[in-house]
Amino acid sequence: MKPDFTEPMLAAAAGWPVVHEARKIRAAGKVLRAGYEPPLVRGAVRSGAKTYAAGLKVGPVMENLCSCFASWSEGKVCAHSVAVALVVLQGPANVPQVVHNEAKPVTPTNNA
Repeated sequence: MKPDFTEPMLAAAAGWPVVHEARKIRAAGKVLRAGYEPPLVRGAVRSGAKTYAAGLKVGPVMENLCSCFASWSEGKVCAHSVAVALVVLQGPANVPQVVHNEAKPVTPTNNA
């Protein structure tokens, strides 16, 4: 189902600085899960050692559903929930996977 919200609507609810932070969260691949079943955007975001259940109730007034401190203590729409909504709108970020090559032992040579 096509979302009935837009990035400018998210900015109106949260402010452009929060949207900017949410873009960074999305770009870093920290949104672990995102889904939309009207009117709820739900997902999970990794932040350091914590994983937050994040989301929004979409409507004339966006209601933040994140478990982070800014959400429950101040009632703000946080970057975690906006990042989940951005993944719903734009899809997950293409985060390159880091490939660790095993170091090969160095064999000494005799050049004498």
